[in-house]
Amino acid sequence: MRTVKLGLIGAGGIAQSHCGTLANIDGAEIIAAADLVPGNLERAKERWGIKNTFTDYNEMLKMDEIEAVYVCTPTGVHSAPTVAALNAGKHVFCEKPMEATLDAAAAMWRASVENDKILMIGLKLRYSPQVIKAKEVVDAGTLGDIYYVETVADRRRGNPGGSFIRKATAGLGASADIGVYALDTALYLMGHPKPVAVSGITSNYLSLHNNWNPALRETEVEDFGVGWVVFDNGARMVFKTCWCMNMDSLGGTIFLGKKAGLRVGVGEVRGPQNGVRVYGDKNGEIHDETYTEFKSVNVFHEEDSAFIDAVREGKPSPIDPYGVLLTNVIIQGVIDSSEADGREVEVTVPTL
Repeated sequence: MRTVKLGLIGAGGIAQSHCGTLANIDGAEIIAAADLVPGNLERAKERWGIKNTFTDYNEMLKMDEIEAVYVCTPTGVHSAPTVAALNAGKHVFCEKPMEATLDAAAAMWRASVENDKILMIGLKLRYSPQVIKAKEVVDAGTLGDIYYVETVADRRRGNPGGSFIRKATAGLGASADIGVYALDTALYLMGHPKPVAVSGITSNYLSLHNNWNPALRETEVEDFGVGWVVFDNGARMVFKTCWCMNMDSLGGTIFLGKKAGLRVGVGEVRGPQNGVRVYGDKNGEIHDETYTEFKSVNVFHEEDSAFIDAVREGKPSPIDPYGVLLTNVIIQGVIDSSEADGREVEVTVPTL
């Protein structure tokens, strides 16, 4: 089995999860890392045995041995290294979300198409047994046409602080950090309909005025966001996310179809209960099915294995970046609408 040699751009927090996972995947080897922080590079050498280190990722990309790159930088600086890697002829795995702005995300997608290289965004919940089961239910036609969705990713006191709350590094807050999981799950199960209009609100009031962590009063991004999304097929979706709230839950992720309904609860896509529940009828009587017994799965291992296999075997991206781009379309719409006092804004899906 051919070994896929990898480069790492950004050797900080989330990179450690991927380094640990890749170390246990046969036929994958990280041979170089680039980071602006000397301490991160030292850790890459000592902990993971990465011999080649760079402070300029453009220099690392000159290494012919590197076939693919992991981009694990903060959200607001995903695009530049991703586009540079794709233009250098490397396949790219980029951590979620795609980027902080729609324009930056579109540049990543276009670069992957123009260079005919894999671009995979790290949306780990695609590999959770719950989402896999929910997709099976939807694809079997059990729900019929989906006409209404609510999707939620929330925390009560979960502002992560650090680089996540700075405009310069993150660009966005809860919407991109945890909200993207809810949006991607919903769009994936819906079959990626095209959003055409969005209205929304955002705020960071609780972070700015909290009394549990003074450091969070420096938050520059939203810690709360809600959007109303209209799709070209007539479906509607409510999108809710927050890091901080004075409530136990914003609700759950539900799908209403013309034949049946579906509730999903898993990881960051929270709900009243974990698992998958189908609400329907049989011979005129209420008939529900519940799926709560799932094997424990290391979703990092599943997504990293899928990426390495796709690179080695010349397969398409395991997660189509165009579908992920739609999450940026919606998030951008929520931000733009909020800045327009919540008025509905038309949104446009980028083209090549």
